[in-house]
Amino acid sequence: MVLHGLLPKPLPSSDVVVGQLVTHPLYPERDGFYSQQAHETIDELNDYHIQLRYKDVFSVDNEGRFMSSYGSKYELGRIYRQPNLLTVAAEQMIQRTSQQPLEAFHAVCNDSDAQQWIYNLAKQQKDFYLVVGTTELHKAVFKRAKLRDAGVSRNLNEAPIEKDARVPRALSRRNSTLGRLGSEPSISGVFGMDVRRCVARISTPAEPHKLEDISYHWFYYDVPGSANKEQLIVGLGDALKANELRLMLDLSEETVQGNLDAISQLSLDALSAAASPLLKPSSPALRGRSPSPHPQLKGLA
Repeated sequence: MVLHGLLPKPLPSSDVVVGQLVTHPLYPERDGFYSQQAHETIDELNDYHIQLRYKDVFSVDNEGRFMSSYGSKYELGRIYRQPNLLTVAAEQMIQRTSQQPLEAFHAVCNDSDAQQWIYNLAKQQKDFYLVVGTTELHKAVFKRAKLRDAGVSRNLNEAPIEKDARVPRALSRRNSTLGRLGSEPSISGVFGMDVRRCVARISTPAEPHKLEDISYHWFYYDVPGSANKEQLIVGLGDALKANELRLMLDLSEETVQGNLDAISQLSLDALSAAASPLLKPSSPALRGRSPSPHPQLKGLA
């Protein structure tokens, strides 16, 4: 992923698009805005790149977050001392990139609904972000990777990711293997993003800019009905780096959600075992197994 910063975890493709405003780049589902008015302009500014049979090598940090991507033609010196490596092979890689991020940002801000959304954030002194590029992988398969021959060559040994490995939660999820022996799980989603910092303030034409404003490109909008000639000033800043995105991941929330997934999976496995025609009611596999409720099973009760 040359163009876009590697995310510490993959995001659902349906949660984020180029031209979207978000309050948190790693949790776009929490709060965001996409301008239907500016949709056509944003789409015309986008450039697309599709690569089939995409391959890469990722490193993962001690907390299970994606850290760096090295490409399929990686340099040995860059991965030699990385203890936690994963190879990825995807059926397809799709990159969407705005060729004119500032023009796209201006088009979004010209939407009165976007101005109202930004105005509410400005009153709370909250920053926000603009997505100007995404890298999506389709049917990606991850494997554990280790350098062969103690790093004498660039060759890698691959193996399935071990259970309870420190990797992003989406990779550690496993559906029940009952009836799926030999299957190789794959995931699809957004693995990289170009995200720009944005800031907004409620000001007046006479109020000067701050020194830190020099790194932003600014647009100015009159606040309707203001008695003090207030202005909404909106600025577009630099791109977030991959390391900044990695540090923004809420590890406590990821841990809690991972525990809930594990409990739900145990419930599904127990129910699958109970429904198996190969097991009798007296089977040891069923003794003491009382599956707890799971959202997917409510309709079966």
